[in-house]
Amino acid sequence: MNYALLVEYDGLCFHGFQTQKDLPSVQENLEKAASILLKEPIDISGAGRTDTGVHARGMMVNFKTQKVVQNFSKFLLSMNALTDPGLSILSMKEVEENFDSRFSCHSREYEYLLLNTKFPRPTWKNRAFWYQHKIDVPRLEAELELLKGEHDFRSLAKAVSMKNRSTVRTILEARLERSAEFDGLFKVRIRANGFLHNMIRILTGTLLEIANGKRNDTNILQILSSRDRTIAGITLPPHGLYFIRAYYDSHPSIDSMYSLRDLYRS
Repeated sequence: MNYALLVEYDGLCFHGFQTQKDLPSVQENLEKAASILLKEPIDISGAGRTDTGVHARGMMVNFKTQKVVQNFSKFLLSMNALTDPGLSILSMKEVEENFDSRFSCHSREYEYLLLNTKFPRPTWKNRAFWYQHKIDVPRLEAELELLKGEHDFRSLAKAVSMKNRSTVRTILEARLERSAEFDGLFKVRIRANGFLHNMIRILTGTLLEIANGKRNDTNILQILSSRDRTIAGITLPPHGLYFIRAYYDSHPSIDSMYSLRDLYRS
C-alpha cells in the first residue's frame, strides 16, 4: 500500500525536513510515528528538503507499507498525537504504487513573507522577515515578471551546493501579493520545476536591493547572466520562507488534498 500525507510544520521546531543524526527533523518524526502505528519500519519520502527554520504549509510526503489502513481519521489522530507539536498531518490518501512525493513532482511552490513596516511587529517575529526600508512595489513586480522562463541561477545559489549539478531552472510563476490579513505584509511567490540551495532566499534578498534603490543601474536578468554569486544580494533568513505546494501532472488525485486544505483556510 502507498499512502500520501499532507503535512504542515513550524520550521523553528526542526533541523530541516531530512533526518539528521541526534537532531529533530520532520522526516524522523513522521517515520517514528508511522512505524509505531503500523508496527513495521517506515520510510518517508518528501516533496522537498527544507532547511532548518523553513516552514511548510503544504508539504506532500508518502510512505509504503504492508498494512492496510482501515480508518484514515483514526490514523491521522494517532499520528498527530505521536509527533511533535510543531508538526501537523492534515490529510491522508491512498495513491498509486508508482507515486513518489519527491520524484513524481514536476514543480514546487514557495513563498517568502516580507513585513514592510516602520516598526517590528512581535506577532510576526520568526514568521516573516521584517524590512523597514522603502520598497518600490512596481519595480519589484516588474523584476519578478522578468524571472519567468528558463534561466541559469548559478549567481543565486549557495556555491558549495552546485558542484556537478545543473544550475538551470524554469520559473513557471513569479508574483508579488499583498496580504489581506495584515497591512504591510507582502508575499513573494515562486513556482519552478526545481530550486537550488538557498535560491529563493538569495533571490528575494537581491530583489529587495533592486527595489529599494540600491541597484538602480541593474536588473535581475543582468545578475543572472553574470553567473557570479558575489554580484547578487544577501541571503535572507530562513524564517520568512514557506513551502506551499507540490504539483503532480501524472497524479491529479493529489490536487484534492490541496483543494481541501485551501477550503479550510478560506
